[in-house]
Amino acid sequence: MHSLKVEDMFHMAETPLFWVGTFTVASLSLWVLHRLLQGFRIWVLGNGQLLSPKLGRWAVVTGATDGIGKVYAEELARKGFAMMLISRSQDKLDDVARQLEEQYKVETRTIAVDFGLLDIYPKVEAGLAGLEIGVLVNNVGISYPYPEYFLHIPDLDNFITNMINVNMTSVCQMTRLVLPRMVQRSKGVVLNISSASGMYPVPLLTVYSSSKAFVDFFSRGLQEEYKAKGIIVQSVLPFFVATKMTRIRKPTLDKPTPERYVAAELTTIGLQDQTNGYFPHAVMGWLTTVLVPINLVIYFGARMNRAQRTGYLKRRKLRDLGNQSNGKSDRLKSEDSAVVRVPRTAKQHHFLVIPHADNVKTSGEAYEEPRLTCWYGEMLYTCACSAMEANTQWHPLLVTLHSAVEKASGHRFNSLLCNLYMNCKDRIGWHSDEAVLGTQPTIASFSLADMRLFSLCKQSL
Repeated sequence: MHSLKVEDMFHMAETPLFWVGTFTVASLSLWVLHRLLQGFRIWVLGNGQLLSPKLGRWAVVTGATDGIGKVYAEELARKGFAMMLISRSQDKLDDVARQLEEQYKVETRTIAVDFGLLDIYPKVEAGLAGLEIGVLVNNVGISYPYPEYFLHIPDLDNFITNMINVNMTSVCQMTRLVLPRMVQRSKGVVLNISSASGMYPVPLLTVYSSSKAFVDFFSRGLQEEYKAKGIIVQSVLPFFVATKMTRIRKPTLDKPTPERYVAAELTTIGLQDQTNGYFPHAVMGWLTTVLVPINLVIYFGARMNRAQRTGYLKRRKLRDLGNQSNGKSDRLKSEDSAVVRVPRTAKQHHFLVIPHADNVKTSGEAYEEPRLTCWYGEMLYTCACSAMEANTQWHPLLVTLHSAVEKASGHRFNSLLCNLYMNCKDRIGWHSDEAVLGTQPTIASFSLADMRLFSLCKQSL
């Protein structure tokens, strides 16, 4: 009797369970189909036709002279917008403005201000007066010089103030200046460049991560407030892009060039209020916010940044050793194996004299020193036992050369290295790969590079 009752209960529950299961499978299938269609709409079809001067004749880009900001300016100029460029360096602004005018035949204006200061906005407001602005790109931002524990950050008080002013205050103030006229015309686009670091806490980049989380929250709240007025406010959260700020020099699929990233991101406007902007980054964003537990993401983020911190501090120690070597250059120049003369008109900090050392080895390559090295670049230069400070004070002749080489080659570079070897003899092994050069070729080394990767030189070109 008891078994019969159990069977009766199963029979009674069979039909309801069947329909519950059917409904669950159907709902899940519809959800998956919806996400696939939505992904196809965003990442394949896109919405690239939305941005046009119909929104307003002018586009404003902050931080417009480098990296993502410069590429946003180029893409918007390509679409026909007159460009208002805002950044700190007037010389760089003039270079970018001239490039946009020559290449895209658009009108440009510039405003040179330091977003780390709070008294700049009356000047910005005066510069924007009377302009019909259709697009605002709040791109300007700064990060850490290297990952560091909060209390160990050099000049912490000023660091906090500067980070807040540049990454957060600028977004609010620029939006305050531009949004009212967009609302009056019931159209306009505001792109706030946040970061994937704002999607979750990133230890050792804590202040930066928090500032970018603010930008994301501010953007999404503003979008809800003003979307009924015809305004689009989009929060853009890229992962790593190969720019000066990230110090990534070799683009990969998951670390794209600014050109590839911006081209992809612009097609998501109007389709996503919050976007990673680039399909591989969208996959990474889903993995790190949905699939992987947040505590695990924080742990691995901290682990990665600790490793980067350790590497930076080692390089800084090497740099300090190089500076000590420079302080002894008078003695070194008197040695028989290291006699070099630096022109009196040259700035001493541009040059590094490396002492004689037999059988020096690095990455499997043997070479003899000394040499006189001249370095121009935005980052520290290190090689074997040598190290040089970043040096951005380019001679005007080199600036002209820089522009000419970029224009002729179609490639960008951000550094220049010149080497003068003792007796004009360069004994670095890879030059001997070509038999025609012999074992001790007499050469002059002049390098224009985005990254010096010696392993690539182990083949004839």
